[in-house]
Amino acid sequence: MLMDAPVWWFFLYFGLGLLLGTVLYRSDFCMASMVRDVFLFRDGVRLRHLYLAFILTFFLFLLVRELGLSVSDQLTGFESVSLLGFGGGLVFGFGMVLAGGCVMSTLYKMASGNLTYVLAFVGIIVGSLLYAEFFPQIRAFEIRLALEIPASLFELRPQAARILAWLLVGGSLAVIVWWRRCGAWRLAAGAEGYIQPWKVAIVLALCNLIIYLTSGMPLGISSAYAQVGGMAASLVAPEHIAALEYFRRSNNFGVPELRGYTEMILMAGIVTGALFNALVLREFRLYGLPPWRQGGAAFAGGILIALGARMAQGCNYKHLLGGLALFSTQSMLFVPGLLLGVWVGSWLLPRIVLR
Repeated sequence: MLMDAPVWWFFLYFGLGLLLGTVLYRSDFCMASMVRDVFLFRDGVRLRHLYLAFILTFFLFLLVRELGLSVSDQLTGFESVSLLGFGGGLVFGFGMVLAGGCVMSTLYKMASGNLTYVLAFVGIIVGSLLYAEFFPQIRAFEIRLALEIPASLFELRPQAARILAWLLVGGSLAVIVWWRRCGAWRLAAGAEGYIQPWKVAIVLALCNLIIYLTSGMPLGISSAYAQVGGMAASLVAPEHIAALEYFRRSNNFGVPELRGYTEMILMAGIVTGALFNALVLREFRLYGLPPWRQGGAAFAGGILIALGARMAQGCNYKHLLGGLALFSTQSMLFVPGLLLGVWVGSWLLPRIVLR
C-alpha cells in the first residue's frame, strides 16, 4: 500500500503540519485563550469557533463510522479509562493558563520569535522527562483509579450512542445556521493575511479526519514533546534514558520506522509553517525576555501541561477535538478537569503573575 512507504508518512504529516502552522498562525487560533477568556474576561465569542471545529470533526468521524470506513470499531489511542484523566485535565488546564498557550499554540507563537513561548516549550519538554522518570509510580496510581467501563459510548451503548450522536449533529447544525444569520462567525481584523477562525475550524476538522483515517487515532501532539525530550536527554545520559520504562514501552521512541515519529514530523511542520508565514508577513522578531514572573509562569505552565497530558493520555486537541468526537469516556473525564483547571488558573493568574 502507498502509506506503507515511510517517505509517504513524512510527506503527509509534514504537509499537514505546514498547513496547520499556516492557518493557526494567521488566525491566532489559540484554544488556551478561547477557554481562558470565558473565565478571565467573560468573553466567549471565539468559543463558537472551537465548537465549530468540534462538531465538524464529530460529524466527519460519525460519517466515517456509518460508511464503515473507520480503522477499527474499538477506540484506540487510550490505554485505559481512569479517574486520573480528570486529574490530568485539571493539571493541564491550570498549566495552560500559566503558559498562555497549549501544545499547539506554543509552537506557532514560538516560531514567530516570542521567547515567552520558548520557555513554555522547554517547560513542556522538561515536564515530559519528569513524567518519564516517575512513570512506574504514576502508571500504578492510574491503574488503581481505573474504571471498568468501555473506552467509548459507542462500545457501551452502540444504538443509543448513535441516536444521541445524530441528534447532537442535527441540533448543532441549527445553531450554526442561526449564528451565521446573526453574522457571528466573522471577526473584525485588519492584520495582513488574517484567516478567519471559522475557516480554520474547517481545516482542523479535515486534518483530524485524515490523521484518524491513516493512524486510527485523532489529532494529538503531546507525545512529540516526550520524543524530543528523550532524544535530547539521550545525548547527555543515553544509558539512563534507555533504561526508563516509559521510553522502553513507548512505540514512538527508539523505533526505526518513520511511522512511529508522525507526531514529531507534524510538530516540525507546524513550526516550519508558522515560521515561514511570520517571515513572509514580516512579523518575525525576537521579543526580549519576559519579566521573571511571567517567564517563570510560562516555564512552570509548560511543565504542568506535559504532566497533565501524560496523566490523561493526551492533550487538549486529542481530547476536545478527537476523543469527544469519538464519545471517548476518558475524554469525558478530561474535559471537566480541564475546565476546572482553567477556572482556577484564571482566578490565580491576575493575583500571582500579573500583579
